[in-house]
Amino acid sequence: MRPLKLGLLSSAHHVFVRNCIYYYRTDIPTDLKHYFPTSEIKQSLKTKDSKIAKVLAIRMEYKIQQAFCLIRSGMLPEDIIMQVVDSIKPTKQSTAEVRGKLLSEVIELYEVEKESEWTYKTKLEVMGCHKLIVDVLGNIEVKVINKQTLLDFRSKLMKLPSNIYKKYSGKTIQQILELSDIQPMSTTSINKHIMRLNALLGYAVKEGIVTTNYCHGMMLSDKRRADELRKVYDIADLKLIVSRLTYDPDKPERYWIPVIAMYSGMRLDEICQLYVEDVQQIDGVWCLNINDEKDKKLKNISSKRVVPVHPFLISNRFIQYVESMMKYGVPRLWMNLTWREADGYSNSIGNWYRRFNREHISEDKSKVFHSFRHTFTDTLKQAGVLETVIAELVGHSSNGSMTMGRYGKRYQPKILLEALMQLDYGVNIQTINF
Repeated sequence: MRPLKLGLLSSAHHVFVRNCIYYYRTDIPTDLKHYFPTSEIKQSLKTKDSKIAKVLAIRMEYKIQQAFCLIRSGMLPEDIIMQVVDSIKPTKQSTAEVRGKLLSEVIELYEVEKESEWTYKTKLEVMGCHKLIVDVLGNIEVKVINKQTLLDFRSKLMKLPSNIYKKYSGKTIQQILELSDIQPMSTTSINKHIMRLNALLGYAVKEGIVTTNYCHGMMLSDKRRADELRKVYDIADLKLIVSRLTYDPDKPERYWIPVIAMYSGMRLDEICQLYVEDVQQIDGVWCLNINDEKDKKLKNISSKRVVPVHPFLISNRFIQYVESMMKYGVPRLWMNLTWREADGYSNSIGNWYRRFNREHISEDKSKVFHSFRHTFTDTLKQAGVLETVIAELVGHSSNGSMTMGRYGKRYQPKILLEALMQLDYGVNIQTINF
């Protein structure tokens, strides 16, 4: 017998391998042996995979220890105690042996293995997709999923709305499909769910649970160009935005965050989590240092960068605002914003901007806060700024060449500032007095 160390189990409980199949074994405690016909519980985990065995063993350990506690409680009559004993005694053939793994079981194994790689926000998104997948397909055996199953799944997705659980709480998938006034989810959202199902079935193939992933090639084609998926703000939009923005000393973030996005191309999360110390002079240039220190998060490794403060922001007294925050002794630029594990500091300001945007700027749903970033990038592109410079400013990876990627150093702030000087929207905004 070759033991498998599980870490979460005590030394008295272990998993071993016999004929390439993993088994779970634990001793019956001395004070409970008179209830059991044997001195140990030994059960096949019916898997050749150590990772799956670990998950199943932890689950079995919990069930057995819970049963031991119930028996020891002294509160159960004899007949109930024997029912508890029977529930954890090994059986010759369980239901799990005669059927394949259910979709929910594969999802549980997949999430246990992958969740350490996910941010909290990604975890919530994946779990939401998995819930919809189970609700649409049903908690079926994974081995029965074929091409037709997935074609039906995709067909239903194309008729379902976005934010389904928020808009139609309490209704089943079938009840929602029968409604006549549904605005279907976008192609992007449909493909997101198909992509998650593809990853799940790919995992099932890798683990030997099924032999074929029929989800390959199921995503819908989106004939829009990448630059059409989200619209830029045009100059008229930008002028309207700055004309509607007012500076409220009690809510300075509602003024500064949109303006910073307009002139830096930064993501909403990146601006919202700025600390006072992140505004710093580097080689004589005022810069915003975008990093993942303290409670800050970055989308990816390329997101760590410095972006010069645009002269428009300096002329409108942004540095004076930062200095005023220093005088107050506060750590962050926007102290009204509170941190959440799901989305950092951006939740409340994001909700406010959505209302502001729809009420004052545009009813076009493709024009959102992220449009600032697209406008920033497109304006620099049209001004002839090098793609590698734009990529560094917005935190994208370089073009992939070894010369620029491995050997090329970051652009100096002065070079980046020269590129930013090409950004002139021709808008005017009232100078702020503190």
